[in-house]
Amino acid sequence: MGYETTTPLLKGIYPAIVTPVDAQGQLIEESIRALVRQLADSPIDGLYVGGGTGEGILLPVSVRKQMLEIVVDEIRILPSHSSLKVVAHVGAAEAVNTADLAKHAKTMRVDAISAIPPLYYTYSREQICAYYGWLSSITDIPLIIYASAYANVCFTMEMVKELLAYPNIKGLKFGSTNFYEMMRIRSMVPDDFSLLNGIDEQLMFGLLAGVDGGIGTTYNVMPQSFCNLYAAWRDHEIETMRILQKQINTIVAIIIKYPVIAAVKTMLDASGIPMGPSVFPNDEFPIARRAEFLESLRQVGWPKLVP
Repeated sequence: MGYETTTPLLKGIYPAIVTPVDAQGQLIEESIRALVRQLADSPIDGLYVGGGTGEGILLPVSVRKQMLEIVVDEIRILPSHSSLKVVAHVGAAEAVNTADLAKHAKTMRVDAISAIPPLYYTYSREQICAYYGWLSSITDIPLIIYASAYANVCFTMEMVKELLAYPNIKGLKFGSTNFYEMMRIRSMVPDDFSLLNGIDEQLMFGLLAGVDGGIGTTYNVMPQSFCNLYAAWRDHEIETMRILQKQINTIVAIIIKYPVIAAVKTMLDASGIPMGPSVFPNDEFPIARRAEFLESLRQVGWPKLVP
């Protein structure tokens, strides 16, 4: 696979796929495969594997590798969807595990790797840039920085400019509501740099600010809606974008009343794909409120009235 490009490597809609596990923490392989097939029925552009939505940080390295292997294999089984790109999140608490996951991702011939900043301690701008420089040196795979809102790191235009010194840093998942900074970054990065929206309920505004697409949690349960929103942006249909974002946000507003990953898993369960529990210590979905949750969604049109 060649990685040279003069246009953004990643454009469009990338569900941050959830990780189905059983009560013993083992992957539910058929559910992974069924979810990949279900998502691929919409015109998504790829999948983001093992990130925050996928609870990757909480899973053993061996399980994370297996998850990526199953996703890649299922995509390859579906020749009509062979154009789907795969981004493997390799961030981990231990640098040795990050390196191991990055090298494994290369063997899987993914399109890009991604990683959150170093965990727990407070790191300087220089340390964070050095970390991504180190990670970019491990393989020649394009690296997408994951600017998670939970990482407590503000990725400014100046910081991104410094990171561009590393040739295979090719993108940024921007998980902030600071559209001013997003636009500053967009104005500075080269044409082949992928700037991706990371907040589902603000995809419309990110697209108008110049992002190339989005990576999101609720894309798992509304893939067609997000694809339609992206298509409306390409067609300059601003009013259609507004209507679709409003519809998406009505559903997001219900989801965020509950533990989000557990809520998305509950929705996928209801769609016929067993998801299992959240990965400990993430919150479980309150079983006593499951019927209420699904009824609230039904009343606002999920899933039947969601395009």
